[in-house]
Amino acid sequence: MNLTDTAQYISDGLELALVIRLLLLRLHGVYRVFCAFLLFDLFSSAVFFVTAHLRQPQLDYIIVWITLRPLAWILSLWMVYALLDSILANLPGILRLSRKILNGVFIAALLLALFTAEPEYSASGLAASPHAINRLLGLGFVLERAISSAALLALLAMLIFIWWFPVQMPRNLAVFSAGFAAFFATTTSVWLAHTYVSHLQVGFVSQVEVVLHAACFAYWLLALNRAGETKPVRLGHSWGPAEQQRLVGQLEAMNDALLRASRRENYREL
Repeated sequence: MNLTDTAQYISDGLELALVIRLLLLRLHGVYRVFCAFLLFDLFSSAVFFVTAHLRQPQLDYIIVWITLRPLAWILSLWMVYALLDSILANLPGILRLSRKILNGVFIAALLLALFTAEPEYSASGLAASPHAINRLLGLGFVLERAISSAALLALLAMLIFIWWFPVQMPRNLAVFSAGFAAFFATTTSVWLAHTYVSHLQVGFVSQVEVVLHAACFAYWLLALNRAGETKPVRLGHSWGPAEQQRLVGQLEAMNDALLRASRRENYREL
């Protein structure tokens, strides 16, 4: 058993422990999309383990990776929307607007990814491979980075918003948000490094990604707890009481105005 396998087993163990902890704390209902993502990741890891013992392990591994990753991307983006819904649950007007903004962020990020795909794809070295499966793998790496970048940009926009405005949320949600941002930041960073640092091999990059993701699983495992669902926190800027009250008033006024505009729009449509 090599170092990569050891790192993957440790990461899978921490991920499984996190799922079990969420179930025992009865938080799986609150973080059901997150649990679905974790379970799918564990399923993918099990499939990869079986694939490693097939007749042509490298080729079969590539095919399995290309087949499974699109569903992982969908779950990743779904988690971002679920996180937004949870953070702004008490501000439905702003939530409605934020969803539209989030749609725009994803579209802009994907268009940017398409714009940079060709040079990134060429820089990866797989574009020149004589084998179609390797060229497809190179495209998969570019899309992996693009989806992670889009999710990371959306998360950073949300974190900047809750840093500036004193939005109150459960402590667990704050923990989840910070860990999720780190999770996507590591994916984006390691695959960009793989593309533009020529001596970095895919195996080494995957190993680094697994270790960093394992650190995120360990953080969630230690920090998420039942009490964190009822303990409120405010992240970011340490506003004074008067300034905080003013910003809360602005936020509520903005939310009310957006709700009124939404109701007028719905009335006109009727």
